[in-house]
Amino acid sequence: MKIDTPFKLEFISFKTEDFKDKKKSLLKHLKSYPEKKYPGFTSNRGNKGLADIVGQIFEKEFLSLSNYYQSNINLYDAWTATYKKDEYHIPHNHGSMGFCGILYLDMHKKSPVTCYMQPWNSDKDRSVIYQPPAAEGDIVVVPQFITHFTHPNKTNFKKRILSFDFKLQ
Repeated sequence: MKIDTPFKLEFISFKTEDFKDKKKSLLKHLKSYPEKKYPGFTSNRGNKGLADIVGQIFEKEFLSLSNYYQSNINLYDAWTATYKKDEYHIPHNHGSMGFCGILYLDMHKKSPVTCYMQPWNSDKDRSVIYQPPAAEGDIVVVPQFITHFTHPNKTNFKKRILSFDFKLQ
């Protein structure tokens, strides 16, 4: 019997360097990008200029990604999302080309992490859900086409993430 695994999906996870200082700097800038209410959460998606700020603050992290992919990074969108108690995000993806990332900005140890759905049927005809371990300051990067969601936040702690989209040049 021969078993091949011709397809692979890379989930890149790493810790933000000097997270406390970078978070402090980012929070100052986020005052100019207020969040508004969406069904299930609040977000400031659609505000122009935040991607440039995120790229500057997290320059070392994007340089690491650039080195890994052996390509320049075109960071073209960034936004925050906040989840109060019982708030969540429905399954969605960010398109068919490029990559998306999440930085866990404010995270309690009992806050729900992002769940990723396997993009093909399993051999047992069930959805396979992957939840990479994550803590405050962690970054997770996946291909944009991966459907993902978050379970309802069952804590009184407001979970806040920074999401971003980029393409390789």
